[in-house]
Amino acid sequence: MSREALAIGIDVKPPVLFKGEYEQWKDRFLDFIDRHDLGDYIRKSLKEGIMTPPTKVLTVAGENGEEEETEYKLPIGEYSEDQLKRHKGDKLARSFILQGIPNEIYIKIDSYNATGKQMWDQLEKMMIGSKVGTQLKVSNYLNNYEEFKAKAGESLEATYDRFVTLLNKLSKNKINKSQVELHVKFLSNLQPEWKRFARQMRQLKDLNDIPLHEVYEILK
Repeated sequence: MSREALAIGIDVKPPVLFKGEYEQWKDRFLDFIDRHDLGDYIRKSLKEGIMTPPTKVLTVAGENGEEEETEYKLPIGEYSEDQLKRHKGDKLARSFILQGIPNEIYIKIDSYNATGKQMWDQLEKMMIGSKVGTQLKVSNYLNNYEEFKAKAGESLEATYDRFVTLLNKLSKNKINKSQVELHVKFLSNLQPEWKRFARQMRQLKDLNDIPLHEVYEILK
């Protein structure tokens, strides 16, 4: 199977994480989970940890003949339908992560008896880094946005692809720009030969009414 197929995954197996592609893998992994019959339970396990074992209270006769209450953990065979699904979701959360990480990452996390949530959190910390590191990365994205412009000899398509990739990175970090601002930013920083067409776009089109990809298609 190709690297691309492993990265994207298929319906029965989660996508595989490759170095430097954590954010893309995370999106694909969660999409894979959402398409699973127990997707809601698996997500809950990754977010909250495993289910607290359900218990049952029984009334028994004590040594002095008086009734006493005792609590015991329910065996799986006595779980309700919802409890059984949550229990399976806990198992799958861990199993899917193990299937989705390569050996070089597996040996770096503490997976022995770890829950899916514990492994998920370890991966997040390992791949994203500290909060300071994340803030620095976001700051770099913002600087790249502010300084964005077409490179010498770059095609319209390449400029657009670079711009959209940058916007996706900002969006993943909860930084969103208005549609008009994005249009003006893109149109104002194209190659000189596009300036006249970009000016006409700003004059003739209501930039509130069309998405960025449509602006690009019109220019093409």
